[in-house]
Amino acid sequence: MILEELTGKRMALLGLGVENQALGEYLLSKGLRFSVCDRQAEVAIRPLWADQVEEWRLGPDYLERLEDFDLIWRTPGISPLRPELQQAQRVGAQISSQTRLFVALCPCPILGVTATKGKGTTSPIIARILREARGKGVRLGGNIGLPPISFLEELQPVDLVVLELSSFQLQDLDQSPQIAVVVNLTQDHLDYHASREEYLEAKRNICRHQQAGDVLVVNQDCAQARGLAVGHRAAVWTFSTAGPVEQGAWVEEGSLWLRRPGVGREELCRAEEIPLRGRHNWENTAAAATAAAVAVASAAEIRAGSLGFEGLAHRLERVGEYGGVCYYNDSLATTPDAAVAALQAFDEPLVLIAGGCSKGADFSVLGKQLTIGRVKAVVLLGEEGERIARAALQAGYGGELVRSCQDMEEAVAQARQRAQPGEVVLLSPACASFGIFANYQDRGEQFKRAARGG
Repeated sequence: MILEELTGKRMALLGLGVENQALGEYLLSKGLRFSVCDRQAEVAIRPLWADQVEEWRLGPDYLERLEDFDLIWRTPGISPLRPELQQAQRVGAQISSQTRLFVALCPCPILGVTATKGKGTTSPIIARILREARGKGVRLGGNIGLPPISFLEELQPVDLVVLELSSFQLQDLDQSPQIAVVVNLTQDHLDYHASREEYLEAKRNICRHQQAGDVLVVNQDCAQARGLAVGHRAAVWTFSTAGPVEQGAWVEEGSLWLRRPGVGREELCRAEEIPLRGRHNWENTAAAATAAAVAVASAAEIRAGSLGFEGLAHRLERVGEYGGVCYYNDSLATTPDAAVAALQAFDEPLVLIAGGCSKGADFSVLGKQLTIGRVKAVVLLGEEGERIARAALQAGYGGELVRSCQDMEEAVAQARQRAQPGEVVLLSPACASFGIFANYQDRGEQFKRAARGG
């Protein structure tokens, strides 16, 4: 019925990133036509779609006359709060997204994961555990880089989809996953969201529309996440790294434990066995264990899946040891809180590479961590480098600040000069990548090449 309702509508893909490219392929496969509005004067996919797209609106005026359309599919990077979209809505246009369409059409249960930090690690751990438990039929997509609309046609009712969901993707969601996981909530993307409150309201959509019979999994240690459970109509499970919970997973006495309804507590593993470095990854693993238990994985399957997960690129990724110095790539740490968690994962003296493009972040928490950790020098990149330096100095940081590096090669060279054998060079930027780099992956790959000497 949903697809039938799209027939005959004047539709536009607004922004032709990865998600809307996948959405465009799906719509075309259903015989549905659309226009494309993108700020790039030329887009690589244009030759493939040229005869099927009704109109190409490319270049700096791509947001003009959006009221010409009945339905606008926005890419996640374009906020529905933009004045041009708000004006189009006022005259009757509907604003939607690839994620919203997928959730409406998905024939099987969805397990959604969100967080300010940690969702990109927690989601694949869950998927790995559930593949241990269920074999085939577990798909992973969303913000992790694979638009789920691209595998929608392959899904069966017995399957299960794990979706990593950003605030951008949640912002206009009007259905919630059957299992919703909230790893933590602080603040992020204040360059995109109207306020901290509006950011948290977007995150709330992961569970706002849940019904009786659904399950919400929240972090018992995070007040904002815990607040989502107050008066919630769905069942609530919790997890913690600070002590026992009634139903869920927790860390206590150096072990990860699980308690399910009607079952006594079960030891899953020793915390030191978790292959991912840092206490914050205990939190991610506890969240994944709880979600997997909700999805009926056994303790043995949770243990096997958790201990078999060795991490992802750009998330505290060990690049290698060169000249006796270990290099770690944490390019996905795009917030101060994520960088703080990375710093807390190391006991060794280290040189930090940080900075990048602004997201309106407050760096005071990072400045404080620099004073209490073992950071001997901070090498700074990009427009936010000076703000990080000021936050460090205001907190009383006494180490060396290397300002105004122009590119990653220079930043790594400066870090290498200051690191001694047995120490660590850590890229954990606390900022977005845009301006100097194409994206966080490009930033991480440049770091790895420079660390390896070419």
